[in-house]
Amino acid sequence: MRLLCDLGNTRIKWAWAEGVTLSGFGSGDYSGAEAYAAVLAGTIRPEAIAAISVAHHRDETFARFCEERWSMSPHWYRSLREGFGIVSLYEPPASLGADRFAALVGARARFPGRPLRVVDCGTAITIDAIDGQGVFQGGAILPGLAAAAGALRGIAPYLAPGAQDRPYLACGRTTQEAVGAGLLLGAAGAIERILRDQGGAPEGAVLVLLTGGDAARLAPYLTRSYGQFPHLTLEGLAVMAP
Repeated sequence: MRLLCDLGNTRIKWAWAEGVTLSGFGSGDYSGAEAYAAVLAGTIRPEAIAAISVAHHRDETFARFCEERWSMSPHWYRSLREGFGIVSLYEPPASLGADRFAALVGARARFPGRPLRVVDCGTAITIDAIDGQGVFQGGAILPGLAAAAGALRGIAPYLAPGAQDRPYLACGRTTQEAVGAGLLLGAAGAIERILRDQGGAPEGAVLVLLTGGDAARLAPYLTRSYGQFPHLTLEGLAVMAP
């Protein structure tokens, strides 16, 4: 089986692939002596290692771990001008985050011939548009929930959000409730405004796909229909690394 790894800004995600069938999903952070290594070190030897990264300062450490554990180097996959059903209008094409490209590949593989919007709710929130022919039209990037909360806390430490596992209403009655409402409703509102402005096809024809670690937190605040696909990026990497 192949080991697929997505090195994100704050966490690494992985899965095992047999063809395009995925199993054994996991994730870890970069704390201590690369905390993910303690989990992956106990796994079976992969036939190959496919990886994408937006945390390039961590690539060397990850590659060294793979060499020391399995005597194997990861094969790094990048964004392309054209490939795997996607034609990219991004300039330059290689500057598109490899995770965004992989998510587009995964979305296209799931829904060929449909205009799609991929909303990835991670450290950053990205909203990317591809048409029915697989042409990536471009997208938008805004701070994710944790990044926005951290920035606010850094400027005004007393404006800390409340608990993450509770619903928020627009009329918060404590400062923590008001901050939580602003973060969640603000992000949801920005997503829906961007989706509206991206246009490009009748709303009923466009499929909106949510993915990323905060997708489940933001989903209840969105008013339009969507599907949740938590492993879309790894699904795309499975297509890219047969």
